[in-house]
Amino acid sequence: PDVSVVSSSVSGHEGGDISVQCVYNSGYLSKLKQWCRYKDQSCYTVGRTDASQNPSVQISDDGTRYFTMLMTGPRLTDCGWYFCSAGETLNPVQLTVTKAKP
Repeated sequence: PDVSVVSSSVSGHEGGDISVQCVYNSGYLSKLKQWCRYKDQSCYTVGRTDASQNPSVQISDDGTRYFTMLMTGPRLTDCGWYFCSAGETLNPVQLTVTKAKP
């Protein structure tokens, strides 16, 4: 596939860290890479930070074939379907956040 994910379902605890690795083939090296939420189509773009976006989401591209989304301190409201995209190609990921254990 042009774009795939290491795991199509990821989960973590409230306040912890969640990381998703998106894999793309070499033809997409120069394409725009994003992590987006289906529900509201809000996207985080590799190499671009927007102050209005959630500062707890960081995206880094190793410049070879992987880009990684790291979410620090996720909340229960962050649950849902997201997708990794490179150019016009995308791959869905289901994100689950569970209540932190007391």
